Amino acid sequence: MRTATLSIRIRKDLKEKMKELKEINWRKEIEEFIERRIKEVELMRTLRAMDEALKGIPESSEPAWKAIRESRERR
Repeated sequence: MRTATLSIRIRKDLKEKMKELKEINWRKEIEEFIERRIKEVELMRTLRAMDEALKGIPESSEPAWKAIRESRERR
């Protein structure tokens, strides 16, 4: 896997606390946080797109289970 460097500025006191907690793999922690956050944002975008796509579709007056049952019975 190829990697890239990401530099950020953080408060000095925060950096000092990170140095004290050497048992924590900060690169791994930060990478996992970024991955989770990306997934959250992508999911929200997908849900918004689905909402937009469904806006023009009228709501059915019939329950979905009934339409599925009728479709199966027609086979």
